[in-house]
Amino acid sequence: MSFVQRYQQHIAVINASRAYLWAQLATMLVYVLYFTAYTLPLINISQPFILLAFTLKYSIEAACFVSLSHLALRPWLKLMQHSGASIKRLLGFSSIVLLASLLQSGLSYFLVKLNFLKSTDMSLITINDPSQASTLQMNFSAAFVLITYTVMFAVMYLVWTFAYVLWHNWQARKLLQKQMQQAQLQQLTNQLNPHFLFNALNSIRALIFEDQHKAADTVTRLSELFRFHLQAHLQPESTLEQEWQLTEQYLAIEQVRLEQRLQFRCQIDAALLQHKLPTLSLLTLTENAIKHGIAPTASTGELTITAKIAAQTITKSSHTGWQLIVSNSVQSATQQPSTGTGLANLRQRLQLMYGQNARLQHSRDGNVFCVQLELTDEV
Repeated sequence: MSFVQRYQQHIAVINASRAYLWAQLATMLVYVLYFTAYTLPLINISQPFILLAFTLKYSIEAACFVSLSHLALRPWLKLMQHSGASIKRLLGFSSIVLLASLLQSGLSYFLVKLNFLKSTDMSLITINDPSQASTLQMNFSAAFVLITYTVMFAVMYLVWTFAYVLWHNWQARKLLQKQMQQAQLQQLTNQLNPHFLFNALNSIRALIFEDQHKAADTVTRLSELFRFHLQAHLQPESTLEQEWQLTEQYLAIEQVRLEQRLQFRCQIDAALLQHKLPTLSLLTLTENAIKHGIAPTASTGELTITAKIAAQTITKSSHTGWQLIVSNSVQSATQQPSTGTGLANLRQRLQLMYGQNARLQHSRDGNVFCVQLELTDEV
């Protein structure tokens, strides 16, 4: 891409972010307010026309300042951020700042020569000093005014540059953190795939020697399950309804293998179906419940999935909480030891995505093992 093409790309307002446009608008407002407040002690505010003339002059100057900073300074800053800040580019940028300052000072000097803005010429303003009973007449040469304006505007452009670089670096750091977080979430989500596939293939392997027709039907269910799974895991969050559809397919496969040994109940509040949670959360909890609690036992095991609005919220702010509870029966003699990888994975994803607005805890009461996931949504 040539220099001209890059320049045209950088000066296009449509390519600027909304935050940048609002910041430029705020810059104009600060410019007008600052210089108006600076001028008030030097003029007779009983004459509204003079105050209006100064406001108009400063508004035109502010528009010029913002335009030059966008058309001249910003493209060079963008180019240096993409290509590096060499000595040659820094000298070029310094020349751009000087040129912009000269244009800005020339505009300011030209404006006071217009008939309807002559009252804003500071060299024609007389300041009354009541304590000395005298007046002060300002009288500066054109060269002095131009040099003063040029230095002042150069400093202002450098301040704008410093603020823009700080803001851009903060935005870049924020974007990098978000990308790293998304990559970490994707990695954690992908870790669940081999684990799930291993369990599903073991279920089919056991069925091959028992009932080939059921095994074939289970393979079909597994293909449908993975088709849904491959689409669902591409996003870090899913609705509770999507999670239940995925888990329902898995339970159908496990039901074929475990038959009457697996008894499950599902109680999901319809008002919570569109609430978000980390993708594969419900499947992870259900897999753990079956693998470590129900599958090792020869007797009937019970699995219960419940989603309800929490009686107490995590925080005392304006949030509403809801709970996802997965409980299963266990027997100490037959319970398969757990490495805790699934729960640790889910807890880490919850921390990355929701911070203090999510909580995962587990408990055991007799022969019932319960995992409770509590989330909050802003009202």
